[in-house]
Amino acid sequence: MATSTSKSTQASKAETLVDTIYRDTRKRLNAGDWHPGDRLLDYELAERFGCTRMPVRQALLRLVNEGLLNSTTRGFQVPVLTDAMVRDIFELRRILEPAAAALAVNIADRDQLNAGLSKAIDLAKVAMVHKDAALMFSANASFRQAWLQCVHNERLLDAIAMSADHANQVRFANTTDTNSYHITVEALEKLGKALTSGDPERARSEMVDFLKLAEASYFLRRQQIDTAPALGS
Repeated sequence: MATSTSKSTQASKAETLVDTIYRDTRKRLNAGDWHPGDRLLDYELAERFGCTRMPVRQALLRLVNEGLLNSTTRGFQVPVLTDAMVRDIFELRRILEPAAAALAVNIADRDQLNAGLSKAIDLAKVAMVHKDAALMFSANASFRQAWLQCVHNERLLDAIAMSADHANQVRFANTTDTNSYHITVEALEKLGKALTSGDPERARSEMVDFLKLAEASYFLRRQQIDTAPALGS
């Protein structure tokens, strides 16, 4: 009986470790620690967590099943999204996020929401002045968190989180284009006013416009990169 209990405890600890590695790696993917095309080395993660490679591989395979990593003959890699994939992601976001924005307006403590959004916008303005891509990425993340925490539909939040996780490549491209930061700040301010207006339909409409702008900005940025002359040419 004691042996059975011991095996159960060991299995529980291993499962907890896999969960910890999974959550930490997913969080780091969202924070931009790895970019599209980067490889994740299981032995490096094993050293980070002081464990064998087995729980690391189990955690990374969970991310593969969710489409957040690719499994290759050389290990695990952050996916590089095709244009068609990006359009699909934005189509899904235009279905989910405007509805969530309307719900947030109905539920939110307006003063608290306004404080959170204003703080994020102020951070974006600082990023604009200093042309700081990491800070702009953080400002966008803070803005999203401020309004999403006002949505109490857990299933909707899970669906939004999954679609957002797949949009890392889009966020990286848009936040590295320092020349368009003034457009980003203006868009955040406009969306922020809609989210704190008390008008669900206004919030829904502005969210659609915001996502359309983000999609257009991404493909414009891609075009600029693709047509830029090679270094030394």
